[in-house]
Amino acid sequence: MPLRVKRSIALLVLVVLLGMLMTRQVYVYTRDRSFYEAHQETGQRLLDVIGSIRVTIDQYRYLPFLLTQNRDVKDLLIQPNPDKIIRVSRYLEQTNLIAGSAALIILDTQGDVVAYSNWRESKKAPRSYRSSEFFRQAISGEQGRAFATQSSSYYLSAPIYHRQTLIGVSVMKLDMEGLKEQLSLESAFFVTDEKGQTLFASRLLEASSLLPLSSTPLKQEILHNGTLLKMKVDNDKAYLVHDVLLDDLRWRVGVVEPTKPLEQKAIVAALIVAGGFLALLLLGLYLREFRLKRRSQQEVLNAHMESEQRQRHIINTAQVGLVTVDKFGKILSVNQMVMQQFGVSLTLIEGQSLHILFADIELFAPLKRWLDGLQKGEFTPITGYEVVGQRSDGSTFPLLFSMRLMTVTPEPSYLVTIIDISRRKRLEYALREANESLEQKVEERTLALASAQHELIQAEKLAALGRMSAAMVHELNQPLTAMRNYLAIFRQVIDRPDLLKENLPLMNTLVDRMAGMTGQLKTFAYKTPDNMEMQRGSADLQGCVRNVLCHYEDRIRSEQIDVSLECQRPTILIRGDDVAVEQIINNLVSNALDAIAATGSSERQLSFHLYVQDQLGCLDISDNGAGVSKEQLKTLFEPFYTTKKIGTGLGLGLAIVQGIVRDLGGVITVKTNHPAEGLCFSVKLPLHGE
Repeated sequence: MPLRVKRSIALLVLVVLLGMLMTRQVYVYTRDRSFYEAHQETGQRLLDVIGSIRVTIDQYRYLPFLLTQNRDVKDLLIQPNPDKIIRVSRYLEQTNLIAGSAALIILDTQGDVVAYSNWRESKKAPRSYRSSEFFRQAISGEQGRAFATQSSSYYLSAPIYHRQTLIGVSVMKLDMEGLKEQLSLESAFFVTDEKGQTLFASRLLEASSLLPLSSTPLKQEILHNGTLLKMKVDNDKAYLVHDVLLDDLRWRVGVVEPTKPLEQKAIVAALIVAGGFLALLLLGLYLREFRLKRRSQQEVLNAHMESEQRQRHIINTAQVGLVTVDKFGKILSVNQMVMQQFGVSLTLIEGQSLHILFADIELFAPLKRWLDGLQKGEFTPITGYEVVGQRSDGSTFPLLFSMRLMTVTPEPSYLVTIIDISRRKRLEYALREANESLEQKVEERTLALASAQHELIQAEKLAALGRMSAAMVHELNQPLTAMRNYLAIFRQVIDRPDLLKENLPLMNTLVDRMAGMTGQLKTFAYKTPDNMEMQRGSADLQGCVRNVLCHYEDRIRSEQIDVSLECQRPTILIRGDDVAVEQIINNLVSNALDAIAATGSSERQLSFHLYVQDQLGCLDISDNGAGVSKEQLKTLFEPFYTTKKIGTGLGLGLAIVQGIVRDLGGVITVKTNHPAEGLCFSVKLPLHGE
């Protein structure tokens, strides 16, 4: 056997062995990668399952604490009687139906059932939970939780206190079946206790024979990256198991994933690599034979000649101008496009310098420098240089000039590309004119929009004037009508001074009311004192708040409003006088009290938060009124705009407050607005001395 054949066989065997080794490595890598990705994916699904379980359970955690705050429940535990038991049991029954739990239970300190939501089925309910773990946890002052294996139920409990004395325990019972229905997860998951007994599982696992997992030990496998995997084999089918123990619930939650698709994926990848390697081997053999057949000098010469002919054909039929020049910049040949562009023939320009194709070349210094350097044997590649060409009749046109070195010729030569860009220049000029026209139209449109905006501002002013007129007419008509009636009474009872004495104070009150309305208009209409004059003094922000609260003390007490005052510092001195600051606080407190009273809620809160931020004294005033809508919030500080009924205000309070704050060098904003939880105004004024 010839030596050449032996070498070929040995090389073939070596390549086949290398392919087999590579195929195995691909299988191992793909399998490890697939198992690792599946492990990561099951870990994410496990987190989703745990999160869903916790969310489902957490939505019931409030129930025991809700029961501990019920007054009837505390009364029952302090002084039990049949009527109270029936009332509390019905309350538990209604709450249980709304919450969707299995049962709600009230226990005394001995663990005996005092009230039960399922009182209509009380024969089935246990009478005492004294030995239950959740009762012992709650009686010790902690939140209790426990799982009852026999009834497949989960219990949550909380202690009930009365004046810091433990008087009982509230308990919520949740069935596992109800919990599983609320999870609505598509993953194959399971939940077991610490002993491995299955509490509940997804329908996918309940229909299989995998449960319980504790029936057979789990196999362990370590991937090449060190990841530890747990697997269970059932009926020759392997499953990837990813589980974790929840410390607070003492439950073990796990997710199961079949490994057969992962194995198949690794096998497919190995087969693809093997097939590709085989294809490459066959292609290599084919190319080797093909190269041997074409290894002859005649075929190389024929290929060179064909290549040269093809190049000439491309040059002659190209849609751009092509010029070949020698190493000194002399024209050797041109294609038909160059002849059309410049109106010349090859005989006229052959042997001429490349300079004759350009007009005013002195104006294009870089191009002249490149061409002069070419005559000296210095070459610099040129790409996309714009220059002006000159035709044989003297006319000019814009062109794009490029020059590259040709490496296939025996002698150094260069290929020049010339592209006529006259059409592009015309389009650029048209585009420039269009842009100028568009800019003019934009200016005209801007002027039109400015005019429309001015008209809109005038319309808004007229609307504000209309609101002011309507409010003033209504506000002044009432006291005027009353005064007219009192005057009619005076004419009839002129001889009875005692009646005059009773009605004169009422007329005085009406006059004061009208003076107050005109005073608000005067405050809003006339300029405030000089800003520097208002800012010369200093005001104690906390003292101003307390002065205003003293003014409203009777109303706060009668309406049972809970007032809280939180101060970051004992004293916060701001720049301004006490009168202006108290007027700001007075208007905001008045609006807050009106908003709280309008809700009719039994829980009425008014909060003040005083603090320093960014060298500013800050005051946050919040209430739990009805708040305002987003549309009302946009016009809240506009004059003569009010959210109250007609007859209860002119809508100038917040506009006046904003003006005073601005004059003091501060800002007022709506910090938070919850339609169901009220408003919070934030006033920020400069500190004294800053």
